[in-house]
Amino acid sequence: MKKTTLNFLWHMHQPYYRDDQSGEIIMPWVFLHAIKDYYDMPWYLERIPGVKATFNLVPSLLVQLKAYESFDVPDKLLSALRKEVDALDDEEKNYLARHLFFANVEHMIKPLARYDSLYEKKMLFADDAEVAQAFDHQEWLDLQVLYLLAWCGVYLRTHNEVVRRLLDKGALFTQEEKIDLLRTLADFIKTIIPYYQKLAQKGRIEISTTPFNHPITPLLLDIENGKRANPQTQIPTVQGSLHEDALEQIDRAIAYYHKVFGTDPVGFWPAEGAVSYDFLEILQRHGVKWAATDEEILYKTLKKHDKNAIYRRNILHFSEGEIALFFRDHALSDLIGFTYSGWDATRAVEDFLHRLEQIHQSSETDTMVNVILDGENAWEYYPNNADTFFRQLYTKLAETPWLETGLMSESMQNDRIPQTDLQFLEPGSWIGGNFNIWIGHPEKNRAWELIYRTKADYDAVAGKLDPQVKRQIRKEFLVAESSDWFWWYGDDHHTDEKDTFDMLFRKHLINIYHLMNRMPPQDLFTPIISKEHRSTHRFLHEPISMISPQIDGRISNFFEWIGAGEMHFAYELSAMNTQNFPVEKMRFGWDREYCYFALEGEIFSGSEVEIILETEDREFRFISSETLQKTRESAFCSGKIFELAIEKERIWNRPFRFQIEKAGSIVQQLPLYSKIELAKMDHLERYWFI
Repeated sequence: MKKTTLNFLWHMHQPYYRDDQSGEIIMPWVFLHAIKDYYDMPWYLERIPGVKATFNLVPSLLVQLKAYESFDVPDKLLSALRKEVDALDDEEKNYLARHLFFANVEHMIKPLARYDSLYEKKMLFADDAEVAQAFDHQEWLDLQVLYLLAWCGVYLRTHNEVVRRLLDKGALFTQEEKIDLLRTLADFIKTIIPYYQKLAQKGRIEISTTPFNHPITPLLLDIENGKRANPQTQIPTVQGSLHEDALEQIDRAIAYYHKVFGTDPVGFWPAEGAVSYDFLEILQRHGVKWAATDEEILYKTLKKHDKNAIYRRNILHFSEGEIALFFRDHALSDLIGFTYSGWDATRAVEDFLHRLEQIHQSSETDTMVNVILDGENAWEYYPNNADTFFRQLYTKLAETPWLETGLMSESMQNDRIPQTDLQFLEPGSWIGGNFNIWIGHPEKNRAWELIYRTKADYDAVAGKLDPQVKRQIRKEFLVAESSDWFWWYGDDHHTDEKDTFDMLFRKHLINIYHLMNRMPPQDLFTPIISKEHRSTHRFLHEPISMISPQIDGRISNFFEWIGAGEMHFAYELSAMNTQNFPVEKMRFGWDREYCYFALEGEIFSGSEVEIILETEDREFRFISSETLQKTRESAFCSGKIFELAIEKERIWNRPFRFQIEKAGSIVQQLPLYSKIELAKMDHLERYWFI
């Protein structure tokens, strides 16, 4: 019987958040995902016998995990949390008032009644300073403990006595209980890396790695790759080369992997799936047997969109040696990352298995499907941190006779799967098959220019520097080359922490000048992020007046959507990429009888726009048309925009979301990770005035 092998690769990664000169860890995301995701994800798998997966652990994450094994780690957030409430100054309280609500409202805040009530109180105030002054001593203690509990994953909630006890208590926490919880979480983090080692030794998981600081390594080898991948990309004019840095990123990754796991890595997920022929040849010379990237790279190489090509074994040959390549199924990976979080788990698993079965049935031979995605950022948007979804998914996979889950190193040797031999590979990344997320925008290019200039200034004096100082400088360069800084520059991605990422990037270059005992250039103290790209954008703007627009597929006049609410979908996410989604913005509002929506983007003729009611087994479906379509309950038209009117009673007071489909495939879900609840946004009276 023919088989389909399913290879999961869960990518676990964080940039280096520590400022080595001050010793302080500026952002707490390693800690938060450590208590929520880094243990839970392999644990979800271990519970179901026979299921296998590959986990990619980035060295810059692993070194920080080690730091968090200490209770008194110098993390900015944890240092404030360890303090007595009465010892906090106003600046620290303002900082905490901002950061202690960085949690998914639906799945992390609302399930904890006291946390939810504090969130509701927070929403009454205009800014963090007002919030900080509004909370009393007990509210501060409860907020701190509940924030930590909200970030605890399913394993901690079900297996850790301290976490269970505090969850049961729910409120009225003490300073002693908070400190006990923080010590418990530090002890828990000590178990994470050994847990991966144990599962790897059992053959349940494979552990791969990435160049040390998660750099866009092909660009470091040759910045011209930016233009090779996309001739329209404007690359900066720079002097010098970062080729040696790229080699050092690889060398350090392999050495650290060996230090932690006792062997050399067999496989690499290059940062952002970014590859080039030269880069992969270097990996192969370092003994690496496989690497993975996105399907778009293969299509560009083959010069045709052949979906079946990614389901084969693909071997890239060099003048000496070869490397196996795994190309991710973009659609299946994105369904888990973006879409299934809003579905009932049973329906989501059935849909995933159905799609796998279609791939299996369409092939006459054994096939291989590669599902590769972020292993940490999507799960807070699932109920119960995706526990139900993964339990059902892994159970179904284990029970399906024509399907097996595999490890990458096993699958590359599975000669039942047909093989394609490649003599060349086009450069590119997992987003669009190019490097435009990391180079080409003026802000991104400015960051590259500053690195190259700093490198030139360093090279001019390197021979006179103490070896220890040179080692410190080398580390600062490698950290500054992380892909994450470039991810946030420009208008591709948005986060409230954008300014902090910008500051951290520039701080690493400033540190280099201090280590050289030179005054840093003044422009390193100037933000790269322009005012329009700073953290002022919001995903949601509520309506401020009633509207009654004409439904004709266009904005007929300036005034018809004035006062409408808006959702800007690029701002809904932070670390997840939504570039391939057609709808960028939605306007919405209502009058006494109808609710109105305008979807701005590419809603092609024949696309289906659905309203899916979350609490009812019901949906409204509209097949996009350039002529006005009317029924008793709705009217819609697709022109420059897609405009829709639907009777208010059909959706008012019911949570819902939109879904865009084309040719039976889900193209986009709106919003991705939240629901629309119009009745809760009906605050129009606050805008009335005489």
